[in-house]
Amino acid sequence: MKLIANQLSNQLMMASGAVLLGTMLPTLAAVAQMSTATPAQVLLPDQRLCTYVGPEPRQRDLGDPITYRCNDGRGLRGEVRINGTTMTVDREGRENLDRDAIIESEDIRFLIAEIVLADGTLCRHAGEGATLAFDGKRLNYTCGRSAGLIGDLDMQAGGLFSIEKATLHGTELVASEVVSIHRLGAASR
Repeated sequence: MKLIANQLSNQLMMASGAVLLGTMLPTLAAVAQMSTATPAQVLLPDQRLCTYVGPEPRQRDLGDPITYRCNDGRGLRGEVRINGTTMTVDREGRENLDRDAIIESEDIRFLIAEIVLADGTLCRHAGEGATLAFDGKRLNYTCGRSAGLIGDLDMQAGGLFSIEKATLHGTELVASEVVSIHRLGAASR
């Protein structure tokens, strides 16, 4: 009887371990995906491309640190702010170069007209008027004939952005998944 009880106990422990492992696998896969994601670049309306500085931005004696370095030597300070399909950034002025204080800055607010996904897919703003919606999430960007981006952008720490990509068949939602963003901002020329 004791042998049967021990065997049954071992089987239950193995089964519960398999269940536990089965529930952990998606979590581990999500962590692996996030660890391979790279910070998104921001394209400003004047076509300056800004790249995330890193987890420890250059601190300044006065003012927020520079979190994005732009290709003209200037930068964006603090966090970018997103409201729906609009982005607001605080761009440092020319007077700030190589100084430890923010002397001049300006808020720039603009439409996020394009999003380039991590796989290279280009998605363009669908416009302000009526469009499709799925489960209460508006189709804000189109990515060709059979795909689009629905709902709001999700910002994570470290300059990471993601959004839900929908696969469409006409006006029907076929499937969706959360994908990483490589670049977002104004329309490229």
